[in-house]
Amino acid sequence: MSTPTEEPIDALQLAAERLTTSAIKVVRSLLAFTGIVAVAMGIILLVWPGKTMKVVAVLMGVYFLVIAVMRLWAGITAKGLPAGWRILDLFMALLLLLGGVFMVRNSALAGATLVLAIVIVVGVLWIFEGVLALVESGKHPNSGWSIAFGLLSILAGIIVIATPSWSAAALFVFTGVMLVITGITAIFRAVRFGKEALAALD
Repeated sequence: MSTPTEEPIDALQLAAERLTTSAIKVVRSLLAFTGIVAVAMGIILLVWPGKTMKVVAVLMGVYFLVIAVMRLWAGITAKGLPAGWRILDLFMALLLLLGGVFMVRNSALAGATLVLAIVIVVGVLWIFEGVLALVESGKHPNSGWSIAFGLLSILAGIIVIATPSWSAAALFVFTGVMLVITGITAIFRAVRFGKEALAALD
């Protein structure tokens, strides 16, 4: 029997064994799509020759907008997901949407100002994504990949914000590498999430 202090936390956690088959599939699709987009964006940042800070701003803006749309879709349409998670997911989607629009609309800012804008927006959103992943994971035995994603995302956000002055090249490389790493982690989350629950239902 849950204690009153545990209920609000449980309402935010994605416990696969408590979800319907359709809800599990929606969460897996969200995680997989997020991972694939992150890896693709990361690779583009790492291998695209002659890229500019404007390109980074637009790519990160598009990345955040795509993830925001996916989270909105999951939060609104998926049945059987915890109400608390839906609210938190929609809040995260709104932050991602605002961050994405800001990045795209302000990509023409002057060099130093644009670097600062990218650092702040990307850092803050990475930290929020990481916190959300940790909240979702709860204390479930199969939440290792969720915890890893959360910690990596928070660490990346802190590093970006804490570094006072990034050169363009350093920001390109770090952002690209972290997108690839967190993207691969998200894909593993998608593969692992609800695997046992779905097998039990077959």
